[in-house]
Amino acid sequence: MTIKDPKTYFNATYQSWQKELTDEKRKIISQTLTLLKVRTTDAVLDVGCGTGVLYDAMIERGISQYLGLDISENMLSAFRTVFPDAKTLCGNFDDNIHLNQSFDLCIIFNSIPHFENLEMVFKNAYNHLKPEGMFAIVHARTRQGLKEHHQKINYSISHDPIPSDDTLVQLCEANHFRLDTILDQDFFFFLCEKK
Repeated sequence: MTIKDPKTYFNATYQSWQKELTDEKRKIISQTLTLLKVRTTDAVLDVGCGTGVLYDAMIERGISQYLGLDISENMLSAFRTVFPDAKTLCGNFDDNIHLNQSFDLCIIFNSIPHFENLEMVFKNAYNHLKPEGMFAIVHARTRQGLKEHHQKINYSISHDPIPSDDTLVQLCEANHFRLDTILDQDFFFFLCEKK
């Protein structure tokens, strides 16, 4: 299976993604927020927010400044059904996007394989972060685990599902980020800071 139009695909499959929040993913989300040292005062941009898997954990931690961004209207509709007070926006982070807000944290959780223009993703993150803001890419699977999962479900894309360390380092340098952390053990975790 190859996804030719992500927006159409996610609008058609949004209901199956609502069932994807397992206890293991909840544990990884909790570990992620701990690693990120998310504070109640942080403004958070959740890119590829889907049906709101991160939002629930963030409001439990007292985050009040949140924007969920996704390419799929149906994903966002499902999100707002569960969390009607959440601030969401339909948009494509693969394209040049303008938001009227700056954030302390920009996070992409479990959706990095669906972005093709990583240069624009990093530029968008930089442009929407406050000075010394943090940009995180997290996946509940490791690089190898995700490749094996994609083989199992016969899913193919033209790029690495999770970018290599070398690619991430180059993207940091080209877009004025300081690399903080890359972990690929129990799950994938990448963090950099806006210079």
